[in-house]
Amino acid sequence: MKYILFLLLLTAPSCYSVAQVYQTGRRSITFTDPSRNGRAINTELYYPANSTGNNLPIATGNTKFPVVVFGHGFVIPYSSYTWLADSLVKYGYIAALPTTESSFSPSHEQFGKDLAFLCQYIFSLNDSANSFLFGRVSNRSAVGGHSMGGGSSFLATGYHNGINAIFNFAAAETNPSAKNAALHVQLPALIFSGSADCIVPDSNQLRLYNNVPYPCKSFINITNGLHCHFANNDGTCATGQFLSGCNSSSITAQAVFQKTATLLVPFLDYYLKDSCGSRGIFDNRLAAMTGVNKEQSCLTDPFICSASSTLFEFTGTGNWDVAGNWTNGTIPPLLLPPNASIIINPSGNTDCVLNVIQTISAGASLKVTEGKNFVVQGNLTILR
Repeated sequence: MKYILFLLLLTAPSCYSVAQVYQTGRRSITFTDPSRNGRAINTELYYPANSTGNNLPIATGNTKFPVVVFGHGFVIPYSSYTWLADSLVKYGYIAALPTTESSFSPSHEQFGKDLAFLCQYIFSLNDSANSFLFGRVSNRSAVGGHSMGGGSSFLATGYHNGINAIFNFAAAETNPSAKNAALHVQLPALIFSGSADCIVPDSNQLRLYNNVPYPCKSFINITNGLHCHFANNDGTCATGQFLSGCNSSSITAQAVFQKTATLLVPFLDYYLKDSCGSRGIFDNRLAAMTGVNKEQSCLTDPFICSASSTLFEFTGTGNWDVAGNWTNGTIPPLLLPPNASIIINPSGNTDCVLNVIQTISAGASLKVTEGKNFVVQGNLTILR
């Protein structure tokens, strides 16, 4: 058992889980907004499935998944953000990427309304017996975007008051003004920028961050990050960078993906899934993260986590049964209940050693962070 797990970890391209990890289903769906004369909102919808492919059923079970709606950058195709969609789906989210306003003369206002509409409408499909999402959509949602889509995500919060969190990458100013819209955003906010961005300088995102009045928010400026890193170096975007003289960096798009996902997932888990332990994981990861400049304001947070699920993270080195190896000193119960999660993330190149008998209930998960070592000396039972 120890040998098999070690080989899997060495070959895994991303976070490996020995329990429930969702594959990515994808559907191209045109939604219609009757309040705007039947406006068609073409959307690429990514969702948890039992296998990877198009037009598949949603993953078996009765888990309800929160919705994340993400807006693309100026003339950047949705496919440049599949890295984000796959990352979210893997952790149990429905990701909606609208393809509207893709021309050279987009309406930021209409795009913001598209994002807001999708946050509301996809949730309503939970009650639609004709939808493949029937009974499987949580009542929580987040809105985000890159560049133009990032600015439009601020506009979206003014068009629908049921959004629970906002995040964005290298957000640009829009018309109507995203900076003005940010002044009214009473939502937890996670804002990313790149220090080498000459398309939308990091000063723009810092202004947006400062304008948000919600008392718990974070700003992450990735050192040497480029505007197009967030869009997987899309060709159109990269051409603009080249012409602007800022198309080179000492870091890769993959490094940017890793930094954003490392913080974004626990941020969303806390606010959209009531995974109360994710607050501490986010704060610990933010404090430990290098290669970034960061600001955080979180003296108070009006959001109250309901503790409907529990998350445990191993961050030390050595044996499982040592409280000091776990965030907040909390060792997971030997029978991990449904909706609870364990993340294996030992310090440096050391091992997490399972030296006890651990059982993972159906609906719970155990995930091993990329490049980390998980050694099983005791017994590990996965119930499905």
